[in-house]
Amino acid sequence: MTVGEAEAAIRALGEAEAALGQDGDEEEPAYLYWGNAHELQIMEARAYTELGRPLRAVPLLTDVLARYDATHARELALYLSWLAVALVDANEPGEAARAASRMLDLSKDVASDRTARRQRVVLDRLAPYRDMPQVRELFERSR
Repeated sequence: MTVGEAEAAIRALGEAEAALGQDGDEEEPAYLYWGNAHELQIMEARAYTELGRPLRAVPLLTDVLARYDATHARELALYLSWLAVALVDANEPGEAARAASRMLDLSKDVASDRTARRQRVVLDRLAPYRDMPQVRELFERSR
């Protein structure tokens, strides 16, 4: 991703936040039920993770995950995968392994190709840290 594309993504997130904050007199379409500040925070955190900006992503994801409904195991596992990647980028592989361990626990009973792909992404990102006990344990569990 180029610097210009990253700046455009960040600008779009700001515009989305501003649009969410507007109170319009018009009735919103029913399909926008998910378009709230909470979901925007998740999207923002994911974008910062993908942009390689862990110092912005980690606090957002930590906040989201602290209040996320655990009954939505698939979504929670996916969000934990982005937290794990952001923590690796922040040079915190032990914390990343803890987030990834929770992700594995949540997704073991979830039949989802997307969570399986995200697990592989997280494990690939943690592979250089296999010598660390927490990471080694994670790899042993994931077999």
